[in-house]
Amino acid sequence: MLERLLAEGSWLRQLQSTLDSYGETCSRYQKIVKKWVLYRDYINIAFAATTACLITHPIDLIKVRYQLQGELKPSGKYPIKYGSLPQSVKRIIEVDGTRAFYRGLAPALSYQFIMNVVRGFTYEKLDRFGLTSNMNEEHTLPRQLAACCLSGSLGAVIASPAYLAKIQTQSQASPTLAVGWQHDHPKSRWVIWNCFRGHKGYLRSGFQGGTSAVMRISVASSLQLLVFTNVQHYVHAAGIKDALTNSCVSGVISAVPIVLLTNPLDVICTRMYNQELAAYYSSNRECAEKLLAREGWSAFYKGAVTNYLRTAPHIVLTLIAWDHLKRKGLAMTQLEQSYFDFSIELNHQAIKSKFDVD
Repeated sequence: MLERLLAEGSWLRQLQSTLDSYGETCSRYQKIVKKWVLYRDYINIAFAATTACLITHPIDLIKVRYQLQGELKPSGKYPIKYGSLPQSVKRIIEVDGTRAFYRGLAPALSYQFIMNVVRGFTYEKLDRFGLTSNMNEEHTLPRQLAACCLSGSLGAVIASPAYLAKIQTQSQASPTLAVGWQHDHPKSRWVIWNCFRGHKGYLRSGFQGGTSAVMRISVASSLQLLVFTNVQHYVHAAGIKDALTNSCVSGVISAVPIVLLTNPLDVICTRMYNQELAAYYSSNRECAEKLLAREGWSAFYKGAVTNYLRTAPHIVLTLIAWDHLKRKGLAMTQLEQSYFDFSIELNHQAIKSKFDVD
């Protein structure tokens, strides 16, 4: 009798140990899947933005050159190298070739990926910590706007060296088309390194213009939340019910106020990044004052039309790519869940066969 009780006790302890170990494995696997799904959302956003960047990069390059044309010179006192958009496209093809449209593509893709991952991750953490909600756990617009500013600012700072390399490479052109300060970056893979090893020190050279990028991205992020959300409601009320179509139409419409309000900051940002460190401007304020004094108010809206023609397609393409990636991600999540359920069933059968229990 004693031996039988001991044998049963040993069997029960072994079963309990196996079930505990199996429960810990399942819990650990579920946590890994949840984290992967969460991080995959950030990566999807970043890949969607980089996909859009691949298509809109040529128009972005022309926008940068518009913003640098006639730097610190009164209107009418400098040669017009870039006139209308079709003329600019034609001249670039004739002088530098079609490959010139994709100068600075590698740092541009790096910038989009890093900035969007950091911005999305930071906003999600702020939301999880309750910083976007009031005491009643209700989301409030002022708190959400503040979170957008903070997350956008952090993304802009971390991705600043890539943006610096992007601007300085996009401005490079043959002498007949050159505008702004011309930097010598002979090999694209060394662009960021060349930017960092400036004569004023590594950090100052690599992060010059960082404060202007913070202003631009924080304001743009807040405007996207504020304007895009409101436009979506109006578009939905107008009868466009499909979520993706609604978002694309809202993106095209909301790009107008976003460009109108952020183009002056974009011009300042381009000028601050493209100059040799502190060669023309030592601060954002000095840049704005010199622009106003020497070029007039119109300088703040150089490249505004091109900026819109780049921003609107970029928003639409990002939304389309993100929707596609989310659908793929949902299918993968369902597949992972099916695999997880199948694994549970297999392990349950293994336990039954080992201990002969129901």
